[in-house]
Amino acid sequence: MARSTRRQRFITATALVTLTLAVSVPAGVAGASSFRPSAPRSVHASAATNSARVSWSSPASTGRSAVKRYVATSHPSNRSCTTAARTCVVRGLTAGSSYTFTVVAKNASGASPSSRASNKVTLSLTIATAGVAFLSASSTFETALNAALTAVQALTANSTQAQVTAAVNSLRASFTGFTSTLSKEKWPAAVQADMLALVTNLSAFGTDYVNLLNATSVSSAALTSDTLEADGNKEVVGDAKVRADLNLPQLITGPVASTSAMVAVGLPQTVHDFFGDAMSVTVTQIVDPATAGTGSGLPDAGYRFVAVEATLSNATGNVGGNANLAMTVVGSDGATYTADFGTAAECTNFTYGSFEVPPGDTSMGCVLYQLPTGVTVKTVQFSLDAGFLDTVAWT
Repeated sequence: MARSTRRQRFITATALVTLTLAVSVPAGVAGASSFRPSAPRSVHASAATNSARVSWSSPASTGRSAVKRYVATSHPSNRSCTTAARTCVVRGLTAGSSYTFTVVAKNASGASPSSRASNKVTLSLTIATAGVAFLSASSTFETALNAALTAVQALTANSTQAQVTAAVNSLRASFTGFTSTLSKEKWPAAVQADMLALVTNLSAFGTDYVNLLNATSVSSAALTSDTLEADGNKEVVGDAKVRADLNLPQLITGPVASTSAMVAVGLPQTVHDFFGDAMSVTVTQIVDPATAGTGSGLPDAGYRFVAVEATLSNATGNVGGNANLAMTVVGSDGATYTADFGTAAECTNFTYGSFEVPPGDTSMGCVLYQLPTGVTVKTVQFSLDAGFLDTVAWT
């Protein structure tokens, strides 16, 4: 009985072993898989320009022997690096492209399963590829902006609300598309700060355009126009900085860094615009106190109106701008005062500060300021494009 029981147990055990081997892995392999390492853990990637550094943690199990080396592989492209450490640099990748990475560990028995994929990284553009990307985005923007402005200029008093809305949305979309394109690229480190500033300036410039179209009165349109011009100047300067970073041709000649010596009221000074055009400016008189023109209201308590009259003469190009932004005064208290955006009864006034002076032509007008009682005008300053170019002064 005992012999029969032992025999029965032996037959049963043999059958179980045979069944296990038959339904699992081929003979000789079942034990070998446990000899290899398990997959590396916590794979992380950080991007450069044409490469990425990949780091990871050791496998939970090294198998029967120590890990001899690791292999990190990119997806896509299948570029790899091999190391005995737990970090290496995968080279030969494409600037501007996105990648994930996996890692395998190898010991004397073979390779581990692949790790889980790392985080996705986007490689920085090179200066050369960034320049191409920027020019392409700029060209697309110019085309979209010109089309949007053409639609805006076609609006009339008889245009329907749907037509106005469509024109405004088209204008907004041209700026949004451009800023979105610039924001999503991985720009080289040398360009990032200036590109961020340009995107900010472009967003403000686009908002000004839309606000100008939505202005509900002539006065609010005039104020928005001033803001539009100031932000437009910032956008031009920002574009110039990015182009310098990317070694691209400049669209403008300026900024002009030189500042002339101060002269007496009545003498001409020369200023320049972004395109190198020159304009002669003469402060002809200071009206103190000045009387507010129609619709300009009264000065604040403790203040009075002062008007500065200037004559603008153009010699080259077609120079335009806004005198309310271009001209400031420094008081006897040392403070700088900006335009009040009103008009003076004693002067022929620029239309909401704006001027356009064709070659050989002349324009004259006043800029109105509010100065505290007892404070006089010490100096007058003038700079085209809201102070981004050369500044001239009178005393």
